[in-house]
Amino acid sequence: MKDTRLRGTLLLALTAILVIGSFVPASAQEDSRGKGDRACSADASRLCKKFLEQGDMVILQCFQQNRTKLSPHCHRFLAEVGQLR
Repeated sequence: MKDTRLRGTLLLALTAILVIGSFVPASAQEDSRGKGDRACSADASRLCKKFLEQGDMVILQCFQQNRTKLSPHCHRFLAEVGQLR
């Protein structure tokens, strides 16, 4: 059950990351959600685990603060959607 809740939290966080600052058609957004989940879920668990229950913006901030520690896939994805400063 905890894994299902964690996955749901990660999916929600990655969905928010995609929506913030990017306005794309719904079909492209759905494709991006899956891409974001595949690219960053391991990084969220590894780098931001203690923030998973604190909301999307906190997880995004964690990603931004740990940008040098992100996997290449997650870093590239977040840069593509305009979420890395």
